[in-house]
Amino acid sequence: MSFIETAVNNFMLLQVTIRKADPMKRSKVASDAAATECRVNRTVPVNTRVGALGTLTTDLKAVNSKYVALHSYMYENTLPFTDAEDDQHKRGKRLILTVEVPEVLSILAGMKREAFAALAEFMPRYREYYEARDRVDLGLVSDVDMPTPEALAAKYDVVISPPQPIPVFAADKLQLPAGLAADIAKRHEQTLAKQLEGAKNIAMKGAKDHMDLVERQLTEGKRLHNSLLDNAKRHAKLLRGMVKGYDNDPRVLQLADLIDEQIGSITSIEHVKHSTAVRDRAVRAAKTVSKGLGDLAAAPKSSPAPISADSIVAGDSLLADLID
Repeated sequence: MSFIETAVNNFMLLQVTIRKADPMKRSKVASDAAATECRVNRTVPVNTRVGALGTLTTDLKAVNSKYVALHSYMYENTLPFTDAEDDQHKRGKRLILTVEVPEVLSILAGMKREAFAALAEFMPRYREYYEARDRVDLGLVSDVDMPTPEALAAKYDVVISPPQPIPVFAADKLQLPAGLAADIAKRHEQTLAKQLEGAKNIAMKGAKDHMDLVERQLTEGKRLHNSLLDNAKRHAKLLRGMVKGYDNDPRVLQLADLIDEQIGSITSIEHVKHSTAVRDRAVRAAKTVSKGLGDLAAAPKSSPAPISADSIVAGDSLLADLID
C-alpha cells in the first residue's frame, strides 16, 4: 500500500468557517485629532481605531474570544491540507485522523454553543445601550457609527462542515482517453503527495519550534507554566498521528516518543522548578528533538509511491497540451 493510500484510509478533511464582527473602526477624525494633539508631522501617517460599540466595545471583545477559541482549537489540533507556503495554511480544510473525528466534532459543537451563548447574553445589553445612548459616547468622532443590534448579530456565525474523505481520482469511472486519464491521475497524486508532505512538515516545524521554546524557557527559568508541558504533549500527538496515518517514518516516531517520555511525562511544571535533574533531562530531550526534526526537514525528500491504477492504460499525454 502506498503512502497516499494509507493517508486516504486514515485521514478525513474538516473545515470550520467562523464569522465575527470587528469591534474597532478606523476614524479619520480621531486620527487627525491624535496627530494634532501629538504634534505629529503631517507627512507621518496616523491611523487611529475607535471602539464602534462605545463603552461595550471591550465586552464584545470578550464575546469574540469565544469565536476565536474555535479557530485556535482547530489550528492547534489539526493539520493543514494545502500546498501553500504562506499564512493560507491557517484557513481552509484541515487534516484530521478519522478515529479522532467524533471527539473533535463533539468539542467543536460544545465550543460553538458557548460562543452563541456568549453572543446571546451580550445582545440584550447592547440593544439597551444602543437605544439609550446611540453614539453619544463616541463624542466628536463623527465618522464612526455604532452598528444596529440586527446588523451586529448578523455578522456572527459558525459553520462546522461535515467531514469529507481525502479526494481520490477514480480514472476507471470516467470516459476519458487513456493517456489523458493517466496524466490527470498522476498530477492528482502529485498534488496529494505535496499536500500530505506539507502537513507532515507543518507538524514537524510546530514540534521543533516548541522544543526550542521549551529549551529556552527551561534554561532561563522564565515564564514556566504547565502549558509548556501540555503543548509538548499536543505536538507529540500531532506528530505521531500524522506519521502513523501517512508514512510511518520511524525517525519521527522516535522523536515523538522522546517528547512524551522526557517532557510530556512531567506531571507539573513545579517538578521542573524544583528539580535540576528533571529540568536537565527535559532540556536535553528538547535539544535532541529539535536537532532531529531540523535534520529531517533539511534531508532530501523521496516521493511517495503513486496509487496503483491498473485500469489506466498508458498513452501519449494530452493534459499538458490542454492546460500547460
